[in-house]
Amino acid sequence: MISQKTRSTLKITIGTILVTFGTLLLIAFSSGYNFDFIRGEVFSTGLVLLGSNPSGSSIKINSKDLKQKTPYRLENFKTGNITVELNRPEYKPWKSNYTVLPGQVTFADYALLIPEKIEQSSNFTNIKFDSLITSEDKNKVFGFSNKDSSIYALDDSNSPKRIIELPPNSAIQLPNSLTENIISRDGSALITRANYADGSSVKFWVNTNSGQLINIESLLLQKPNDIKISLKNSKELFNLADGKIRKLNVDNQQKLDLPVGLVASYQLDKDHIYTLENLIAPEQGQSLVRYDYSGNNRIVLAKLPLAASPRAMEITEYSNQKLITIRSITEGTMYVYRQADGKNLTSLLGSGITISRFSPDGKLLSYIQNNKLRTIDLQTGERFSVDSEGTNSISWITNHQLIIAKADGLYIVDFNGYNFIKLPPNTQNAAQYSYTIQQDKKAIYYSLDGNLSYFTLQPKGLINFN
Repeated sequence: MISQKTRSTLKITIGTILVTFGTLLLIAFSSGYNFDFIRGEVFSTGLVLLGSNPSGSSIKINSKDLKQKTPYRLENFKTGNITVELNRPEYKPWKSNYTVLPGQVTFADYALLIPEKIEQSSNFTNIKFDSLITSEDKNKVFGFSNKDSSIYALDDSNSPKRIIELPPNSAIQLPNSLTENIISRDGSALITRANYADGSSVKFWVNTNSGQLINIESLLLQKPNDIKISLKNSKELFNLADGKIRKLNVDNQQKLDLPVGLVASYQLDKDHIYTLENLIAPEQGQSLVRYDYSGNNRIVLAKLPLAASPRAMEITEYSNQKLITIRSITEGTMYVYRQADGKNLTSLLGSGITISRFSPDGKLLSYIQNNKLRTIDLQTGERFSVDSEGTNSISWITNHQLIIAKADGLYIVDFNGYNFIKLPPNTQNAAQYSYTIQQDKKAIYYSLDGNLSYFTLQPKGLINFN
C-alpha cells in the first residue's frame, strides 16, 4: 500500500515532469517545431502566408486542395519544399514553389492573377505618341509626339495635356523627332533631344509643371552627351565630357566643374555620385568611386579589371545595403558591388549579359543572359531562369512580376519564371511600338504605330500581409 507521503512525492514528480514537458513543447512550438503524436515524430515548422490579387482564390498545396481561400495563414506547416497553386474563375492559374524554413514566415502573398480577358482602353485620344516615359516616383506618365513636336502629360483619366511645343531652329524648322528622353525621379522635369530636318539637334530641359523650356547646350557650353538629372533637385543637371563632370543649375544658370577626373562613366543616387574612373596606367583597370553631390569626400569602393568597352551602372538599395551592377556594354561582363556592414564586396556575375534591372524594392535582380531571363533573390541567394529568346527590354510592374518586350509584343512573367503570359496587343515589328509601366496602377501604356492604348492588370481585392 502506497503511503500518503509517497503519493504526494509522486504527484509532485509527475506534475514537475508534465510542466517540464509542456514547457519544452511550448519552447519547441515557439521555435518552429511540432510533434506528431500518432507517429511519435518531432518536426520543424514555419508559417506560410497565402494571398492573391484579387483575393478569394482557391488554394492547392503540393497538389492537395484546401477548403480555405486567399487570404489564409498556413500555420505550423512542415518545413521543406512547397508548391502553391491558386485558381480563380475568369483568371489564369498561378503557381510557384517555395522553401519553408523552421520558425520563419514564407510570404506567398504577392500573386498577381492575370485576367483571362484583358480589357484595353484605346481610341481615347487622336494624338499620335512616338514614345512614352514614366517617372520612378509618383508614376507620372508622359508622351512625346513627333507629329506636332510636343510633349504631353496624361492625367488620371488618361486625357493628354500638352506641356510644351518644342521651338523651331534658326532655319525655322520644327523638330521632326524627339529622342533620348529622360525624366526626373519625381516627374517634375524632362530632358529631350529635338532633332531637325537639316541634321541639327538641341537638348532641352522642360519643367513639366510650368512648361518652362531651357536650352541646355547654351548653358553648359559643351555637348550634353551623358547628362543626368539630380535625384535631389530636378533643376540640377550633371554632364560627363572628356573625363570631367560639369554640374549645372538651370534656375540660376551656375556651372561648376567638379574636382573629379579620368571618369569613364557615372551614375547618381539620392545622396551620391558614383563614378568609374580609369587608373593612370589604363592596363590596371578602373576604380569604383563615390563622391557627394559637390564632387568632394572621395571614397574608393572597389577596383575592377580593364574593360574592352564602356560600362553602364545601375544602383539600388535593399535592407540598408547599397547594390550596384557594373556591366560592359559590348561583351556583357557584369559585376555586382554590395556595400553592407561597412564591407565592400564585388563579385563577377558572368558575361553575355545584355540587360539588367533591379526590382522596385531592390530585393531581386533580373537580367538577360544567353537568351534566358535570370533572376537572383539578393536576400536568400536563390536563382531562377526561364527561356526568353529575342527579349528587347525588361521592366518591373510589381516587386515580383516583370514585363518582357519582344518583337511580337509584351509578356508578363513572374520573377521565378512561372506564368510567362502573352499580353495584348500583338505586333511583328518591335520598331512599331513603345510602352511604359505605371506601377501604382499596375498599368501599361502602349503606343502601336502611334495609337495609344491603356490596360491595367490591377484587379480589386489586393491583400498584403506585410
